[in-house]
Amino acid sequence: MNISKITESLKGHDQRFPPVEKWNPELCDGHEFLIDREGNWFYDGSAIKNIKLMNLFASVLKKEGDSYFLVTPIEKIFVKTDLAPYKIIDFEIVDDNIKLITNLNYDFFLDEDHVSRLVKYEESYVPLVIVRNNIEGFINRNTYYKLVDLAISQNHKEDNYLYLRSFNINHVIGKIA
Repeated sequence: MNISKITESLKGHDQRFPPVEKWNPELCDGHEFLIDREGNWFYDGSAIKNIKLMNLFASVLKKEGDSYFLVTPIEKIFVKTDLAPYKIIDFEIVDDNIKLITNLNYDFFLDEDHVSRLVKYEESYVPLVIVRNNIEGFINRNTYYKLVDLAISQNHKEDNYLYLRSFNINHVIGKIA
């Protein structure tokens, strides 16, 4: 399968997020998608620079177990991720709650459906946040430092962890050394 075939098979699905949970096609081997630690997308080793194409692919992401896939009604392709598919690039405070902004044309609030967790990556702990349908996002470095400053100002610390408060829920943002 190539990129143009993937795009073609998604025509007619105008919803923001097609019903990928209902699609269970066979796995298509031989091609590789990769989303690196900086949120860059690659197909068979070549960078995907077209943001509209990345947004289209993000709309058909599906998580099964700990693995991500691009799913169309007829094919499924494994997506390797260094951390997570979405990159959180900024945030806003709206009525004392935190709205996270992603690199893939999707924003959401940090709430009971969009919780965070810490994962060990290389030599540090990185917060991942559920963006949608159990699909996670990582926070870019700039935004992370601003969120840490906010968490420190909110003074939500417990058991050597730092939390952000949004929708009356504590969301872990880091481990205190």
